[in-house]
Amino acid sequence: MSNKYSLGIDLGGTKIAAGLCKDGEILKKVVFPTSVSNGTQHILKTMVDAAKQAMDGQSIENIVGIGIGAAGQINSETGDVIYSPNLNWYNVPLAASLEKEFKIPVRVLNDVRAATVAEQKFGNGKGYDNFANIFVGTGVGSGFVINGKLLNGATNSAGEIGHVCMDPNGPLCGCGKKGCLEAYCSGTGMENYVKNELKKGRNSIISDMVEGNIELIKGPIIGKAAEQGDELALKAIKRVGYYLGIGIANVHTLINPDVVLIGGGMTALKSYFMPTLLETMNTYILPVAAKNKQLIKEAKFENDAVLLGGAAIFA
Repeated sequence: MSNKYSLGIDLGGTKIAAGLCKDGEILKKVVFPTSVSNGTQHILKTMVDAAKQAMDGQSIENIVGIGIGAAGQINSETGDVIYSPNLNWYNVPLAASLEKEFKIPVRVLNDVRAATVAEQKFGNGKGYDNFANIFVGTGVGSGFVINGKLLNGATNSAGEIGHVCMDPNGPLCGCGKKGCLEAYCSGTGMENYVKNELKKGRNSIISDMVEGNIELIKGPIIGKAAEQGDELALKAIKRVGYYLGIGIANVHTLINPDVVLIGGGMTALKSYFMPTLLETMNTYILPVAAKNKQLIKEAKFENDAVLLGGAAIFA
């Protein structure tokens, strides 16, 4: 393996990133727009083009495989994308399509599980037999490593922590159900909370920052308002920490990992929500499960986690 390379691909709704990797390092990376509106065949062709450019002149004989991380429901055994709302894909034979082109093994994982593989082999999960990797961004996803192995579940759907129900009468989630963890803790959930509070007449400098157009409210704007001490912004961010703390306490009580890694875009606001997260987690966690005093750590990889994780499948 020391003289071999692998290709990692991050297949997202807005971009396709491909990289030539070796021993946890990206040697060459290219990024293309996904262009979902152009259809499945166009996306597949873009992935092929991206992979070829990322190879950087390397012979295919020196590449052991292509690993892909994609958002949505994935059959990791067949490499089919069962459903990906970001791509508007149903039952697309992704692995088979690229294997036909490159004649080397191709494997596909859910994007957060791919990121978990990167953390396990090269990141802050290295050395732990049991850990959870929770990604908090536009949505909330997770991957679990149990006894040194990535947990897939009976139908390859293990890790949907974002859709654990916190309150059946809670806010509507993007999945169509009410009260999911994602509806409280994701960037989208935080934004929706602020919008609803402003519609109720709550005073906040956020209204001025978007010139009264509530639909323009995004996470970074809430963060800037928090920097200025805005009460609503601070409450919205602390609310993320409160519910995420409960969710992590439940995860830890259930599977008793060595550590819980947290990554994703929402970590940009960690200085505001982390104290609340830790306080809430310590309140609700089963004491016997909390033997490790440093239960929470940041994930090592950020933007390249999924790409590295895809490549790490073959590392």
